[in-house]
Formats: sequence, structure tokens, C-alpha cells
Amino acid sequence: MSSSSPTATDQPSSTVAALLQARRDKLAKLQELGIDPWGSRFDDAHAVETVRKQGDSIATDADDGPTVRVAGRIMLLRNAGRLVFLDLVDRTGRIQVMIGKKQVGTDIWPVVGCLDLGDIIGVEGRLGYSNSGEMTIFASSLTFLTKSLETPPDKYHGLVDPELRQRMRYLDLIHGEGVRDRFVARSKIIEAIRRVLTDRGYLEVEGPTLQETAGGAAARPFTTHHNALDMPLVMRIALELHLKRLLVGGMERVFELGRVYRNEGISPRHNPEFTMMEAYEAYGDYASMMDLTEAVLVAAAEAAGAPETFTWMGHEVSLQPPFPRKRYDDLLAEVTDLQFQEN
Repeated sequence: MSSSSPTATDQPSSTVAALLQARRDKLAKLQELGIDPWGSRFDDAHAVETVRKQGDSIATDADDGPTVRVAGRIMLLRNAGRLVFLDLVDRTGRIQVMIGKKQVGTDIWPVVGCLDLGDIIGVEGRLGYSNSGEMTIFASSLTFLTKSLETPPDKYHGLVDPELRQRMRYLDLIHGEGVRDRFVARSKIIEAIRRVLTDRGYLEVEGPTLQETAGGAAARPFTTHHNALDMPLVMRIALELHLKRLLVGGMERVFELGRVYRNEGISPRHNPEFTMMEAYEAYGDYASMMDLTEAVLVAAAEAAGAPETFTWMGHEVSLQPPFPRKRYDDLLAEVTDLQFQEN
């Protein structure tokens, strides 16, 4: 493994190789101790976010906090002899854990010596505060869940190469500041869009992604071949045509949230594979779609935690409904000073 690896530090390759070997030595030690290093069950774990809310009601000098169970990835590790402090992170947050030889016992203590940054563990213990006032789980037991064999990215710079961040999203999720929050926000946005549509009587459907002819948009498709039918097919470039056929067949309100594929340019803002949403409604018009668009935007913004008013590209934007609605020729006249006459 060279020092250019996304998980390597800025140290020489010989040092990185030694660090990797040390992790494999700890892997062997775990196996000698009878520990499965590749995963086991850890039931009834509490989310870190939930545990931290419990801790808010505990006095900093209390020694009778509740017993909690947390599982997550080790993101900070400090060895102080007979005590080990670590930061455990799950998808909801981070919390400090103190593991003492006396508290976990001599059978578990050798496992503590095999811990590395990136390992996944489960702990159970009393929730309280350290002498420095930091919320801490004082572990009484430890369950080893998964061994990490790769060294993490640089502690201070993280994973910074933009291409590696796109190609290795799992590393970006682990080490990128705010990346996980964006994934969570996207999931909440999609959920909110679905909720708005289904509450309005739209039925979600799935159209074919393999089609005889690309339609519904103007874009170059990805091509493939169906062996059983011995015929060429293309990946869809839009959702439109099959949704409209459902409308013709009597499905009066339909929508799809699905992947489409366009074999064209690629950039940080243009991916050949992306998610599209289309909705169609019988007995409505463009004003009906305005109503729907407004409702979807407001719900999506609320789900993502966006403020009702914000500044974008120097303009004050308000998401407080109702949105202004103007004719296209009126907007064009505002910026060109041209006056249009209807025939």
C-alpha cells in the first residue's frame, strides 16, 4: 500500500506498512482470544442521540446514572494505562466512553488492547460525567463487533480529494464533516415529497428502466442488448411516457421517483445517473401543477430543516406560501422592458 492511498497518513510507506501490520497482529490476537472479528449481534443498543438526551437530565457529579448500551465506530482513542478513553460514533452522534481494567474485568481487558481507530464495538455501562465535565459512558462490558484493517485518513485534513470522495462514499461518510447529515436530509426530503403526493391521492408506480426507444426528453441514452429476446434496448432517460400511458389507462393521479440515465457529460453537478420525480394528474392544468410544486418545495424544505427565508445569490428568498405567480411574458418584460401584445 502506497502513501497515496486514501486511508494512508502523510508518513513514509514503510511506516504505513508497519501500522497495517500492527492491525493485522491485533486481528490475530482477537482470534486467539476466541473473538469473531467480523461481526456479532449486539441487541437493544440505544442511539447516541437518545443517550445524550438522557444525560442532559443527570447532574454532573451524580454517580447513579442509568445503564445504557451503545454501538458505533471508534473515532478517537486515548490510552492512559489502566484506563482507555474513546469517542464512539453512530449515525446520530458522538459520545465519550471510558473503559477501565477494573470495571470490565481481566477477561475483557486483553480485547481492549486490540482496539484501533475505525473498529466497531458495543459497550454497556453507566451514563455520567467525567472529571472534566464531559458526558461519558463508564463501560462495564465491551462487545467487539468489527475490526478495521486500514489506517484512517489524516486526522486533521480527512478525505479531501474530491474524486476519491465520490468514488469512496463510505469513507466520506465516516470521515467527512457534515456528509452524513446531507444523506439524512436527502432521505427526509424524499419521504416528504412522497407524503405530499400520496396525501393528495397520487399513486406511486415504477416504470421500466429498460426501453425499446429513449423518449420523454432529448438526451443520449446508454445502450444494451437483451439476450433472451435478441434485441437492442436503452436505459430510460426520463419517466414521462410510461406515466402518461398510465394516465390514458385511467390512473388519474400517478407519480414516480426513480433513476434515469443519460450517457452525456459528467461533472460535480452533472451525473449520468440521477433521481427524477414526475407527477401527472387528470382534470388539472398548469395551475394545478403550481399548487403541487409549491406544496412539494415547502414540505421538502421543512424536512431538511431549511429556514423559511434565506439569502441565495444575493437575493432574499422566502419559502412562505403562497408563492408569487407570474406569467412568462410579464417576467420577460420586467428584465427586457419589452411590452408584449396578445394576438
